Amino acid sequence: MTVGLRVGLRIGLVWVLYVVAAALVPGVYGTPVAGAVSLGAVLALVPLGVGVHGVVAYGRRVDRAAAADAEHRRWS
Repeated sequence: MTVGLRVGLRIGLVWVLYVVAAALVPGVYGTPVAGAVSLGAVLALVPLGVGVHGVVAYGRRVDRAAAADAEHRRWS
């Protein structure tokens, strides 16, 4: 539950920052970066990347904890 909350807060914070920036400078988001892909489309993917990073980082931490616990049980 706490992991979902943390990841959700990260995504929400990044999303709010982009929404505020889009409200202040809306013309910039239509700037083409790669052909028909606009800067706004690229920036819309950033919260998704933040969420995926949070899930992967949590998974790695759980794997390390499980490995350490297994090693501890082996020597007990």
